[in-house]
Amino acid sequence: IANGLGTAVAALALKMYNAADWDCWIYSYPHDCTPTYVIRREEDSSDMVVTNCTRGDSAEIFQWAFFFVLLWAAIAFCVFVMMSIVRVVETTEKRTMRYVVNNPIDRDSEGQEQGRGARHQHLVMTAPVKRRGILYACGFLAVWIFPTITRLIELFNAEPPPLLNVFSGCFIASQGILNTMIYFSQKFRRIEQNHWWEKMWSLLKSELFFCCEWGGMQLH
Repeated sequence: IANGLGTAVAALALKMYNAADWDCWIYSYPHDCTPTYVIRREEDSSDMVVTNCTRGDSAEIFQWAFFFVLLWAAIAFCVFVMMSIVRVVETTEKRTMRYVVNNPIDRDSEGQEQGRGARHQHLVMTAPVKRRGILYACGFLAVWIFPTITRLIELFNAEPPPLLNVFSGCFIASQGILNTMIYFSQKFRRIEQNHWWEKMWSLLKSELFFCCEWGGMQLH
């Protein structure tokens, strides 16, 4: 909260907020002005001494300082957390497998078959956790990869392709939708009904009437 509020107020005080392609954000005005950092970088080949930006001078640098650096740090942290969760689950299951295999009850012929089945069951349980972790991380990346590439191109004072702007504007608003799809896809896979419409109806009932024994949804 402190970081978001601080950067928002700082950008407002520095007059950084302008029309930025698909939204109002940290951006230079006019769009084709030459920022100060470009003038200093190309001082030997440029005749300009002072920027012609009336607002948002060197906005591209502030975009990265106030947002994208922290964003990709959060993405890296998200990937690290997901990997840590998978590792903990996998380690716990391996310990459980050792207990099942070494259980004295499973030493006769029938028990050995049950032990192998239990071991197989534990191996399978890691897959949903790993799959969900990968999907959440990929969803995070899918949303922000296009805006990041767009701003990276602009950082080098170049014009991004229009199609890249379209992808950025479409994906940047889809984080919640992707998270919802990933969350419900796991429940959808676990419903025992055969037909997809029966699964959808069971899933809908389970979410609307969650207090009434899962609304009749049967999971395995």
